[in-house]
Amino acid sequence: MKISIREWDRNDLPDILSAWLDYCRTAARSDMRLKPDCDRAMAQWLMRRYEGPSSIGYVADRDSRFVGFLIGRVDEWETVPPVLESRRIGIIDAVYVLEQFRRQGIAAQLIRRAVQNMQEANATAVETIYEAGNQASAAMWGVAGFAPWMVHAYRML
Repeated sequence: MKISIREWDRNDLPDILSAWLDYCRTAARSDMRLKPDCDRAMAQWLMRRYEGPSSIGYVADRDSRFVGFLIGRVDEWETVPPVLESRRIGIIDAVYVLEQFRRQGIAAQLIRRAVQNMQEANATAVETIYEAGNQASAAMWGVAGFAPWMVHAYRML
């Protein structure tokens, strides 16, 4: 069965919403709770992102069935405080593959496609975040050429 990677369209948003919220429900720490209206909030956010001029999105299909997605953006970014010259970078906000389709290279295909798009859009770098404790995720990002730069540490109180 062949995986196809294509640009997202409006009809993909319900599948992306469902997959992303499923992930949020399982990945949240004990101090993180989904809002009661999380479905509506995610739907609104996804629509704004979908319509945003700097947004990119890709969907992985297998036999015309949704199996994963990537959402990102390319834009000019300034530092806070604004002491560095602005730069054009790509941000990968989310990559998700349905559990039964993982470890088949689908996320790598989505990432390659996004990075290619970002290069063509004259981005000088691509950034993302992933769970530090997820060894499979860290390995996948490493294979894709990403390396930790800044560490976002967390302490429960």
